[in-house]
Amino acid sequence: MTTKAKFYQSIILLLGLALGVRQSLQWAPGNDALFLGYLGLTVITSLLRLGVPTAAGTISIGFIFILASMAQLSIAQTLTIGVSGTIIHCLRDQKKSIDWLSLSFQTAVVVLGIEAANVAFQRISLLLPGGGLAAALPLAATVLFLVTAFPLAATTAMTERELLRRVWQNRFLWSLPYYLAGAAIAGLLTAVVHLPWWQTALVIVPLIFLVYRSYGLQLDSLARERLHAEELATLQLSMVEALALAVESKDTSAIDHLHRMSTFTVGLGRQMGLKDAQLKALRAAAVLHDIGQVAVPDHIIMKPGRLTPEEYERLKVHPDVGGDIIERARFPYPVAPIVRAHHERWDGEGYPRGLKGDRIPIEARVLAAVDTLVALTSQRHYRPALSLDKAIEVVRQESGRGLDPDVVDALILSFRTLDEEARTTSSMGNSAPGASGAAGSAGADSSDAPAFLATIAAARREEQSLLEFTQILGSSLNLQETLTAIARRFRRQIPFDTMVLYLLHDRRLNSVFIEGENFTLFNDLTMAAGEGLSGKVALTRKPLLNADPAAEPASSRNPEKMARLRSALSVPLDGPTGVSGVLTFYSERREAFTASQLSLLLAIGPKLAMTVENSIRFREAENQASFDYLTGLPNAGSLFLQLQSELSRAARNSARLAVLVCDLDGFKQVNDRFGHLTGNKLLQSVGHGLKENCREYDFVARMGGDEFVVILPGASEDAVRLRRRRLATVVEEAGVSLCDEMVVGLSMGIAYYPEDGRTAEELLANADTKMYEDKSLRKSLRLSMSADTAHSWMSPSTD
Repeated sequence: MTTKAKFYQSIILLLGLALGVRQSLQWAPGNDALFLGYLGLTVITSLLRLGVPTAAGTISIGFIFILASMAQLSIAQTLTIGVSGTIIHCLRDQKKSIDWLSLSFQTAVVVLGIEAANVAFQRISLLLPGGGLAAALPLAATVLFLVTAFPLAATTAMTERELLRRVWQNRFLWSLPYYLAGAAIAGLLTAVVHLPWWQTALVIVPLIFLVYRSYGLQLDSLARERLHAEELATLQLSMVEALALAVESKDTSAIDHLHRMSTFTVGLGRQMGLKDAQLKALRAAAVLHDIGQVAVPDHIIMKPGRLTPEEYERLKVHPDVGGDIIERARFPYPVAPIVRAHHERWDGEGYPRGLKGDRIPIEARVLAAVDTLVALTSQRHYRPALSLDKAIEVVRQESGRGLDPDVVDALILSFRTLDEEARTTSSMGNSAPGASGAAGSAGADSSDAPAFLATIAAARREEQSLLEFTQILGSSLNLQETLTAIARRFRRQIPFDTMVLYLLHDRRLNSVFIEGENFTLFNDLTMAAGEGLSGKVALTRKPLLNADPAAEPASSRNPEKMARLRSALSVPLDGPTGVSGVLTFYSERREAFTASQLSLLLAIGPKLAMTVENSIRFREAENQASFDYLTGLPNAGSLFLQLQSELSRAARNSARLAVLVCDLDGFKQVNDRFGHLTGNKLLQSVGHGLKENCREYDFVARMGGDEFVVILPGASEDAVRLRRRRLATVVEEAGVSLCDEMVVGLSMGIAYYPEDGRTAEELLANADTKMYEDKSLRKSLRLSMSADTAHSWMSPSTD
C-alpha cells in the first residue's frame, strides 16, 4: 500500500472514530425488541455472505436493515447494527491473519455513511412530514452508498495506481441500483413491523428469500464473468508473453531468463506481502519489462563496451516505450506503472523520472532487485555470468543505493529457495497467473525451447554479425588490415581451412589475400573468368555451396594437397560497378558449409565489394598523392618523408648521406622550340634514366618542374663524383635522343650529412645553393667557349 493510501485511510479512520465515540456517548433508548431483531438479521446476512461484491470484498445486504433502523430506531442503535454487520462481514472474509487496518477503515467508512445518510433522512423527513418516508429512504440509501463506496474506491485507486474514475465506474457504480432496491424493502419493513408476527413473517420471509436468490444469481453471474475475464486475461498475457519472448530471443537462453524472472519476482512479491492482483501485475511485468527495447537499436543493446552518453540516452527511452505498449494491451491490473519504474533507483538517480524511495511502486522495487540478480547470473556478450553467491553480494551492496533495503533483505533470505524453485519447475506447461511455483511462461531448460526460438535467435545472431562485419569493413581503407580482421571474425562462424580473396582485373581473377593453410597452393594464383570454381562464380555472379574444390586451377600445382580439400563455399563480390572479385572458403570436410553461412556471406558480399573498390581507389589516390603523375617518380612530399627516414638511419649508424639537387639547363628552350609534348617526354626520359643509373636503395624524386633530387645513402665523395658524371651524361643523351642535338645539360648541387646539415631542410637548402652556383658557372663557361669544350673543361669535382 502506498504512503498516500495509508494517510488517506488514517484520516477516514480518525473521522469515523470521532463520530462513533460521540454517538456512543449520546446513547438514547429505543425499541429494544426491534433493535435486537434488526441486529440479528444483520448478523445472519453477514455470516451467510449475502452481499454485493466490490473490489474490497463484499458489502453486506445488511444495509437494508440499516435503512430500516434509521427510520425506526435511534442513530446510536443504527450505528451499532451497521458496525456489527461490517465487523462480522470483514472477519468472515479474512483468509489468514486479520488486517486490523483494513477492518478499522471499513468500519469507519460505515460509521461515516450512516451518519451522512441519517442527516439526509432527517432533513427530508422534516421538510415532508406527511409523506417524507417515501422520499427520505431513497435519498438516505443514495447517500449511504456514496459515502461508503467512494472512500473504498479512492483507496483502491491509490493502492493500485489506477484512475479513480475507472475504478469507480468498473467496480462500484453498478451497485447503486441495489441500494435503491434495498430502500424500497426497508420502507416495506417499516410498514409491516406493526402487524402481528405471523403476518409480518408472511411478508418478510418471501422477501428475504427473493433477496437471497437474486443475490445468489448475481454472485453466480459475477463469478462466471470473473472467470471469463481471467481466462481472457490469461490468454492475453500468453500472447504478449510469446511476443516478448520473440523480442527477447537473442539466443535460446531467453526462455530460461524470462522463467527465472517470473519465478523470482512472484516469489519475492509474495514474501513482501503483495496481494493477488499485485502478484498478477508483477508476473506480467517480469516477462514484459524490457519489451520497450524494440525502440532501441540492436547495436546499442548488443554493444560489448561502455555506452557513450548519447547511446545511454537512447537506451533510457525503453521503460516509457514499454509502458506505452503495455497500456494498449489493457491488462485488468496495473502492469504499465511497474514497467515504467523498474529502472528507477532507491536513491533517485534512476530513469526515466528520477523517482526516489517510496515514490517508486513497490512492485517496481521488487522487479528491480530481481532484474539485477538475474542479469548478474546470466551470460552476457560483454561479460561472463556471476555465481549466485557473488551476484547476491552485488545486490547486497546496492541496498539503500539503487535498491530498496527491505526488498534486498527479503531477497537475501529467499534467493536460494527461489533459485531451487526456478530450477525444478517447468514453465512449458500452463501455469495459472499468481499460482505457486514458476509463474512465467518461459522454460527453465532451454533444450525444451520451441523450435521457433532457435530460428529467431539465429536471425538475431546473423543480424548482429552483419553489424560487426560492417563496423570492421568501415574501420580501415587498408585492404590487408581489413581482410585480416574480417578473416579472424569469419573463423568464429565459418569452419574453413583456407580463405582466399580473388580480385577481378581484365577478366582475370588474381589471389590477393590468403588466410589459413595452403598458402603456397593459392599464392599468386590466377585464372580467367569462367575458369575453375571461383572463375565460374565470377562469370555467373551466382554463389556455390559445398562445391568440389578440385575444379580450381590450383589442382595442377599440387594435386595431392588439393585433394585434401573436400568442399568449398564461394560468393561473388558484386559491387556498384559490377563483380570486383570472389571470396572462396575451402574445407577438408565434406558438406562443411551451411545455408545460413551462405546467407551471411551474401549479405556481407556487396559491402565487402564496396570496401575492396574503395581500398583500391584509396591506394590509387595515395599513389597519386605520393608520386609524380608524369614521371612516376616520388614527389616532393614523399621526398621529405624518405629523407627524414634516411637521416634517422644515418644518425643511428653514424653513416654519411649525400643529397643531390639537379636542375636541367636549357629545358625552357626545348619547350619553346620543340613543344611541351616533347618537353614532357624529355622529363619522363630523364626521370627514367636517373632511376636506372642509381642503386636499388637510392632514392630519386621529382621536386617539380625540371628539378630532381637524388638521395645516396652511405656514398663516398668519390662515388658521388662518378655518379654525377654518369647522371650528366644520361641527361645529355636523353636530349639528343629526342631532339637530335644536345639541347639540355645538368646543373647539380651536392650536400653531405652531417657536414652540410643535420636536417632535411638544411641539406636541401645547401644543395640547392650549390646547384645555382654550378648553374651560374656553367652558364658563364658556355658564353666563353663551345659547348663541348666547356663540358670537357669542367672539373667533375665542382659542386
